[in-house]
Amino acid sequence: MVGISHDLTRSERLPAFYIAISLALYLLSLAFDGALMGGGRHMPALQMLLYGPWGVPFGLFQWFANPLLAVAILAHRRFRRLALVLGLAALYLAASSLGIERLPDNLSYAFHDLTGFGAGFYLWLLALLVFCAGQAWQCWQARSAADVPGWHWLDVVLIAALAVTLYAATQMPALRFEPGKVLMPPEPAQTL
Repeated sequence: MVGISHDLTRSERLPAFYIAISLALYLLSLAFDGALMGGGRHMPALQMLLYGPWGVPFGLFQWFANPLLAVAILAHRRFRRLALVLGLAALYLAASSLGIERLPDNLSYAFHDLTGFGAGFYLWLLALLVFCAGQAWQCWQARSAADVPGWHWLDVVLIAALAVTLYAATQMPALRFEPGKVLMPPEPAQTL
């Protein structure tokens, strides 16, 4: 047809950056507390990311939203519908965190009542929601994988920043966690 331009309008370009926005929100979430507990205790979102797999023995599977999101992001173009399903599963797992009642801290390793969630938790949920919304838009609009936007330089920079953040966190003494102290019951106090 005459007069049709192949230049993308602003509304068509914005969803192309949903990966970068999701990654930026995810990275930002790691700078805040993820959980607030009784007694003024808190758990940083970065620590929750690093030690989340240790929740499995306690029936806490919400951490698996993170690898699901990673696979969804990697598959976002070639397997766009699968990426959407994985993203929605990650969002479901993350939202199920709202049912958690108790968490251990990394100082005393005692379980404390969860009193609320920090900004890190809500930014994490928002990152998952942005990915799912952007991926749903791409599934609805794109006729083939070639129509889905590929990787942008900002996506790669954010992934690299996330990798550096995770590496640096594993070196921080304040975030050290000894799972054996949580899994083993405390020794009873001896009285004479």
